[in-house]
Amino acid sequence: MKDNVAVLISTYDGANDLWEPLEEAYKCYWNDCDFPIFLTSNHRSFESDLFRPLQIGKEKSWSDNILKSLDKINAKYVLLTFDDLFLNKKVDNSFIMRQCQWALDNNVDYLQFTKSVGAKQEFTREILKKNLSTEYRNATVFSLWNVEVLRSLLVDSENAWEFETKGNNRCRDLPHFYSTKKAGFSYLNGVVKGKWNPVVKNKLVKAGYNISPQRKSFSMLQLIKYEVIKAAYTFKRGCVK
Repeated sequence: MKDNVAVLISTYDGANDLWEPLEEAYKCYWNDCDFPIFLTSNHRSFESDLFRPLQIGKEKSWSDNILKSLDKINAKYVLLTFDDLFLNKKVDNSFIMRQCQWALDNNVDYLQFTKSVGAKQEFTREILKKNLSTEYRNATVFSLWNVEVLRSLLVDSENAWEFETKGNNRCRDLPHFYSTKKAGFSYLNGVVKGKWNPVVKNKLVKAGYNISPQRKSFSMLQLIKYEVIKAAYTFKRGCVK
């Protein structure tokens, strides 16, 4: 199985200040990961003993970034995540391995390792199956994808948000979309609209992470406004059936 699954961290050269603390988080909380972990970039390289740098050159969108990354990864499945999601609890690697093996054995299209919103039904003791009508059934965060299915859904002009909204309609006819009953990953979302969440930044600094001063932070007022909007959006998503 190790040769059939790869972790793909979506990033780009402009986020290079996040790579070192991100690597520290993975070393701390998922140092027993059995899969290769690829860190995409455009032209910059990153010296790492954990991440495998993956330089894709110029890109025109998030989706284009992912498509070009997939061209360079020899795996049947990719576990997709982002450069600003910092693990903050020990990952149960045996759980991740077990669910990935289940996905491979059953040739599933998609398996989400974070909380799934919308309509779903119990499929196994540890797995939920998403209904065809469920919104955001193709959520990107810590999501395991059959590479060919992911390729078929990506449009190279779309950003991640557009992929989750417009791409949601494109996956309506694909029945094998699942999520785990319990979250496989606990993380802090460190960056919002290009700026640090100051609360998360302070936690990382106190934990000893090397945080570059080059990136600005949200003011507390900006953060409060963002959290209110996010809570309303999350509530709306949770009510969608």
